Amino acid sequence: MKTNFTIACTDGKKLAASKYTPDKMNTHKLIVINSALGVKQSFYEPLAMYLSEHGFTVITWDPRGIGLSSQSNIKNDQSKLREWGQLDLTALLDLIAAKQWADWQNITLIGHSAGGHLIGLCPRIKYLQKVILICSGTCAWHLYPKVHQPKLLIAWHLVFPLLYKTIGYVPNKFGIGHALPKGVARDWRKWSLNKNYLFGDNSLGEHFYTSYKGQLDAIGFSDDNGFSPKKTIDDLVKRFSFAGSKIEIFEPSQFQRKSIGHFGLFKPNNKHIWEQLILNKLT
Repeated sequence: MKTNFTIACTDGKKLAASKYTPDKMNTHKLIVINSALGVKQSFYEPLAMYLSEHGFTVITWDPRGIGLSSQSNIKNDQSKLREWGQLDLTALLDLIAAKQWADWQNITLIGHSAGGHLIGLCPRIKYLQKVILICSGTCAWHLYPKVHQPKLLIAWHLVFPLLYKTIGYVPNKFGIGHALPKGVARDWRKWSLNKNYLFGDNSLGEHFYTSYKGQLDAIGFSDDNGFSPKKTIDDLVKRFSFAGSKIEIFEPSQFQRKSIGHFGLFKPNNKHIWEQLILNKLT
């Protein structure tokens, strides 16, 4: 059963979320799916429904500036990417605890792309025992294959600044799933040009990657070179220095697929992959 609810952040921001409750609950475990940058929560509904059918309570949500949590006029949206971890995820986890939907040790975070690499900005991460990162790495430009680096540098130095300075945001037609508010795009650009990514941004204040001491499973695919190549995944995972970490990079051919890339895992016809890569890590 799917029900919609609202997350109230400490700064007054309201976020849209959905809760998938199993018809027959055979576990007290709850899964939070954190979306990739510019990807609406609806993209993850097939996976959420699949996990719910296997007895898990699942939550999907739109961070500020995205999907049902975005403003009607994106030019007026003051959202920042850092707030997705610092404020939005914190508010969601606090709500789960307040509603007693699950105990801290029974909450698993599944983070896709930015939905994974931002979790260490959330102070509640230290209470969790399991995190699954999917195609999630840092975005520092120098960690990408050399063939991709010119395109990235053109985007960061020219395209993105030109767009948000002239029209006030970055449209989705520039290779992202949802138009990005100026502040979100600025954070992403700033971090991606820093060799230490967000870890080189002193304006962030305290972060909590080293506070997480649970199990961290990082999954990637060999053909995901334009978004999360292995070097970026390695760079992110090492930041969780006290976690029990495991990195697995798979070939699409292992699952009888020609390609999977950055987004392909979430297609509804991949239930056999979900069983191997996700469900087996939750049970």
